[in-house]
Amino acid sequence: MSVGRRVEIRRVEFSNRQSPISYSVLTVNEIFHSIQGESRRAGDPCVFVRLTACDLRCSWCDTPYAFHEGGKRSLDAIFEEVESHPCGLVEVTGGEPLLQEGVYP
Repeated sequence: MSVGRRVEIRRVEFSNRQSPISYSVLTVNEIFHSIQGESRRAGDPCVFVRLTACDLRCSWCDTPYAFHEGGKRSLDAIFEEVESHPCGLVEVTGGEPLLQEGVYP
């Protein structure tokens, strides 16, 4: 676990987009605090932001409910909920997060 490291969540401005409102919202399946189970960060506390939508249909998928379930949330609401957890590690997961244009800076 990272002790003594300051974590900063940066809010991205979308002034270079033609329609900033459409990019300030993501479809979120769930946000929850748990333990990271993968990578070199396995065992560390982590806030997971699970986005909705996936077109891959991997045979090992353990979250098929994220294919379609979820609701629109503003980036500010997402940041607010993430910041409410006492944790410096955040993972955006899915579904397939890259299907949503709002994940791109």
